[in-house]
Amino acid sequence: MELETVIYFTNTIICAIIAVLMTDAWLQSNQRESLRYWMIAAWVMLLADILFAARPLMSDMVGRILPTVLVTLGHAALFVGTRVHAEQPAPKKLGWALVVFHAVALVLFFTLAPESVWRRVTNSLVWASLALLSYQGLRMSPSVYWRPLTAPAKVFLAHAGFHFFRLIVSLVADSSGNSTFAAMVDIIGDLEVSFFMVALFVGLLLAHLEQRNAQLRTALAEVETLTGLLPICAWCKKIRDDDGYWKQVDEYFRQRSQIQFSHGMCSDCSDKFENDEA
Repeated sequence: MELETVIYFTNTIICAIIAVLMTDAWLQSNQRESLRYWMIAAWVMLLADILFAARPLMSDMVGRILPTVLVTLGHAALFVGTRVHAEQPAPKKLGWALVVFHAVALVLFFTLAPESVWRRVTNSLVWASLALLSYQGLRMSPSVYWRPLTAPAKVFLAHAGFHFFRLIVSLVADSSGNSTFAAMVDIIGDLEVSFFMVALFVGLLLAHLEQRNAQLRTALAEVETLTGLLPICAWCKKIRDDDGYWKQVDEYFRQRSQIQFSHGMCSDCSDKFENDEA
């Protein structure tokens, strides 16, 4: 079995595990929309790796184009998911436009110049661009998605950097006529897929869990604030805080929770006010 086939089978197993984990996370999160896009991306990447491994069984054109376009579709789903997660408009049209552009470019390369280095350059350019767009989307998300060393935003950035490096190396190898070096770069690129998938999706899951834990800690703190005995004045209804100061009810709760008060007048007070006015 060729080394390339072994790598594809390894990637397939990794992607299958990741796809199942992302599906479980999506179901546990009450089908959160951003996780839905990331789950779809994982399954699309899995299908792409299956087709990469099955290349010997397909025609040359289908084997070269279809799985590569599926990888682009997976990147596009990741990109849209990052924007949805950041509560920004979902750029679905841009994602589809990049997928269609890549598919058309690959068909033209295969028809006119199957061995052209510009096919690899186009792959790297499209994937690097989508990775940078995804990085930008996560930068608009909570800091847990971009600040830590292992944050998924930094994985996208490293992925984009790798593809720009691969682009340059492909051009240099083509100009020098070193086909062996170009083939080695392709193998490194296939291995990079495994590292990218594991680092990215594990990072997304960890960031999602950390964000959920932060939300639960905030909710728990609010519950703890609103439990126990409150020292309240029997006449003016002010509440004494921990420092011994008496505060209005709305001020006391506004400082300790996310409760917002809207002021009005109940029917009893309204009747009393009208009677006093009369």
